[in-house]
Amino acid sequence: MATRSRINVKVGNKYHSVYCHYDGYPEHVGRILFDHYNTQGKAEGLVSYGDISCLYERFDKPEGHSFESPVEGCTIYYGRDRGESNIGFKVTDEPIVSDFCGEDYFYIWDGNQWSFRVYRGDESVSLIDYFRKSKVSID
Repeated sequence: MATRSRINVKVGNKYHSVYCHYDGYPEHVGRILFDHYNTQGKAEGLVSYGDISCLYERFDKPEGHSFESPVEGCTIYYGRDRGESNIGFKVTDEPIVSDFCGEDYFYIWDGNQWSFRVYRGDESVSLIDYFRKSKVSID
């Protein structure tokens, strides 16, 4: 069973938003975003390929990487790696933080840091604050 999430990246005065199917909780997707997509360029690069099946540390496509034969540590995209269509990022004026595709978590890159909201949650929490409160190492 999947823990779905949505990743929103602020680009200029708009947001580029993608669906992410697996392991959307902060200890997995949140941790990968915090550790590996913590600059504007990396965050934009991540969402540039559209909706995500499985998020990992890299978003490039090494030789031979596909859904059927994934390269370890490489993100799997629905379009690029699975050949599906109509899965590009969505452009919105505000981050998508409501039940769009059954998501449980909503991540937001504001140009400086990552935060997240839980479905039906009232407010966003920065990932760094969440990890500090959870006593998770942020080094």
